[in-house]
Amino acid sequence: MIVESAEGVELLLDAGIERRITGSADVEIRSEDGDWTRWQVKVLHHSPSPTEVERALKTLTRHGHDGVLFVVARAGTGLADAARDDTRVAFAALKDRTVSFQGRLHHAAPGVSSFVPHRGRTSWVRLGALRLFALLDNERPLTQTAIAHRLGVSHVAVGKQLPQLGDPIERTRDGWRALDRRACWDRFIADYPGPRGLATYWTSTSDVSDQLARLVEATRDDSTDELILSGDLAADRYAPWRRPSRITAYLTWQPALERHGFASVRADEATLELRIPKDPTISAMARRGGNRADLRYADPLIAAWDLARTPGGDVPDSVDHLRDRVLTDHLWS
Repeated sequence: MIVESAEGVELLLDAGIERRITGSADVEIRSEDGDWTRWQVKVLHHSPSPTEVERALKTLTRHGHDGVLFVVARAGTGLADAARDDTRVAFAALKDRTVSFQGRLHHAAPGVSSFVPHRGRTSWVRLGALRLFALLDNERPLTQTAIAHRLGVSHVAVGKQLPQLGDPIERTRDGWRALDRRACWDRFIADYPGPRGLATYWTSTSDVSDQLARLVEATRDDSTDELILSGDLAADRYAPWRRPSRITAYLTWQPALERHGFASVRADEATLELRIPKDPTISAMARRGGNRADLRYADPLIAAWDLARTPGGDVPDSVDHLRDRVLTDHLWS
């Protein structure tokens, strides 16, 4: 079974435990006495040994956490005993659908899985480079430094990953360029595991445009971060085809949307998904534009990946339309 942090945090809701997302691997969990405590989310593909649990606990004060939430497929005896005896240890066991928090075991209600499973280590640099070469005119080679700047990553990281891309790109005297932009697009969509990180899901009775306005209002006061729109709304900005029905957006923090008329729901009921991504290239490759010049939009490939997860019979046609328009008309630079 593939273990994902977002699934573990969603399992808390199914178990009747309130949580707030505060980072790509940080959550606040509400205790029975009403206090909020800060927890590090640690994903493991095995149940940790007592030694691993102890090692994780030693880093708590260094990072300002009150406890460690282990997300595992199943909780072994060592983890179960640690969670029972030490209130700083909690776990979410996806296969058993159980959550242990502050020494108590909770059985979660049935839920719907929302993640796309992918195996293996993720190279955000390699995947970002595929997006970049799919989006740019292949007649203009880019230096390694220019690629690093556009992806928001280090020059060294780019140098390690470019040779691994193989046939879709080539190295010239002036830099790197795409031999087949369409192949770069298709390979990215096939290989991308999603942005990962933690997400919250929301809904409201109003239409998408009104929800967007309230989302912008909820995030406007924080000057340290900017909202990045993806999915339906970004696709509508690049290549209009269908009427947007869902908001997918990225932030580096989670605003209190309850104050703005939203209710927290499961992923399959949501009209708004807010995610704190692990993929560092999303922000670097976002662009301003469209009818709302003050807003930022994810690049077309991230938009296409998110759009493909949106409910609707016309979604596949919309994804194909976006792909054709971007590859033909160079809608991003």
